[in-house]
Amino acid sequence: MRKQLMLLTALLLISCPIFAQDESAEESSSGGMAGTGDLLFEVTGTPFLGSSLLNFSEFRARYFLTEDMAVRLGMDMNLNNNQQTPDVVVNDSYYGLMPGFEYHFVNDGAFRSYAAADLMFGQRIVSQKSSTGPTVLGASFDPGFYSPTDNLPNRAYMQFGGRISIGAEYYFGKRFYVGGEIGFQYIYRNNEEVFVDGESFQAPTTDNFGFLNTTNALKIGFRFLTL
Repeated sequence: MRKQLMLLTALLLISCPIFAQDESAEESSSGGMAGTGDLLFEVTGTPFLGSSLLNFSEFRARYFLTEDMAVRLGMDMNLNNNQQTPDVVVNDSYYGLMPGFEYHFVNDGAFRSYAAADLMFGQRIVSQKSSTGPTVLGASFDPGFYSPTDNLPNRAYMQFGGRISIGAEYYFGKRFYVGGEIGFQYIYRNNEEVFVDGESFQAPTTDNFGFLNTTNALKIGFRFLTL
């Protein structure tokens, strides 16, 4: 929930100065669509996932080098500080950064389609602190139910990978657009060492996996300005 509120706040802060400006003064060379020198901001997400109307994924900035090519930077952040019981607090935070590049195939009227490639970097920080029981760093679990050889849940990690995607977007006037994106991504993850009360409980482990990515199936954006 905190992640969704942060993204909604960012979107509102961006949209206010956009609609306060004179649209005709900043129309790009593409005549309503994004073109050379344009800076855009968008949020992405997956609609109708579970009980949520929209599960937010990324906040993204895009800059068009030409009418067919753009660089972009996606950001993802989730801060969670949960007091599960009066004496147990779980901190679980994630930070992600996704720099990438887009090539646009179709630039026809208000519609355009494109392919994109992104590098992906992320870090998850997890701890479970207790005033009456064991304190866990690098994961969140009850040490009484696991051994050092088990597959521990809720691990802290560093990860990197790549993603290739195809997408499309439709522009409503000079400022606002909606679209969607789907792709495939591969992740290599280094799970951090786990400590219980300051003593090593489990050494670092590694995972690698690939999957179809639909977290950016819907995106909503604004053309902020023309540089």
